[in-house]
Amino acid sequence: MFKCIALSLLLASYSTLASENFILSGQIKASDNQTFYAPKTDSWRVQVQWLLPEGDTAEKGDLVVVFDSGSIQNEIEQLEVSLIVAEEELHRIKGNNQQKLLEATFEEKKTALLLEKSRIDAGISVEYLSQYDYEKNQLTFEKALVANAKAIESLKQSKVENRVGITKQTLAIDKIEDKLKYNRNKLKQMSVYAERSGPVLYGTHPWNGEKVFVGMTAQPSWKIAEIPSMNGLYIEAWIHEIDHKNLTLNSTAKLTLDAFPEARLTGELTNISTQPEERKEWGKGVYYRSVFEFDASSTLTLLPGMSVQLEFEGTNNE
Repeated sequence: MFKCIALSLLLASYSTLASENFILSGQIKASDNQTFYAPKTDSWRVQVQWLLPEGDTAEKGDLVVVFDSGSIQNEIEQLEVSLIVAEEELHRIKGNNQQKLLEATFEEKKTALLLEKSRIDAGISVEYLSQYDYEKNQLTFEKALVANAKAIESLKQSKVENRVGITKQTLAIDKIEDKLKYNRNKLKQMSVYAERSGPVLYGTHPWNGEKVFVGMTAQPSWKIAEIPSMNGLYIEAWIHEIDHKNLTLNSTAKLTLDAFPEARLTGELTNISTQPEERKEWGKGVYYRSVFEFDASSTLTLLPGMSVQLEFEGTNNE
């Protein structure tokens, strides 16, 4: 039981005893990376459709990650069809409204002329007309007044309907165009390109530590891959709460690289977090993040992600 616990803690950067030496396992990190995260989609999760092989060097502008965008492309196609239909509807509305406006304008002008004529006829004194013709002219004048008032109101109504109809349809088109723009921007996020040159390193599943792979389904903000900077390399190690007391700032450690076991490098502890964090994949314990600086100007080809063993001599392990 004790051996199993000790082994699991070792894999989780837990310290081990080596006579009087204190040993940690860490990993080379880069301080300035281009990180590729899973984007947010309407379906929440997104599938990794393609990845540039891990370890390959990406040049600036190269395609690195492609996420599944089938649903977005389908929606874009539907919106493009809807936009064509909406624009045709706007053209139809403008044509119909223009016709109605012409008819209403003509009717208003016609009734205005008839009103003017009936006003002249109604102004003829009864002395020069029979009583029948005089009253007929008065009645015609009243009818012309009503007809002209209705024509004027109808013209105003046609102008309002014309403006409202065009405005409503224009807003509908704007709404479709906004959705189209939004989905096209989302589609661009489905294909991510390198902004710098460097090796591609895959991320890990935040729950089980498994390497990202093509076909994996990811949630928004999960780290899928990164292109590290070759400048500003440092070593990150996680110290179990039990061993936190054994380390002090500016302590030095001998470094042994898994990739270059014969190399001899020295690192200096420059930072220890003040608050421990849970590492679910390592068990129920809590760990302190520590940062070690080292001379990365050697002839060795060092890459972020390489494992490092850090050995502190003469540490008291009670």
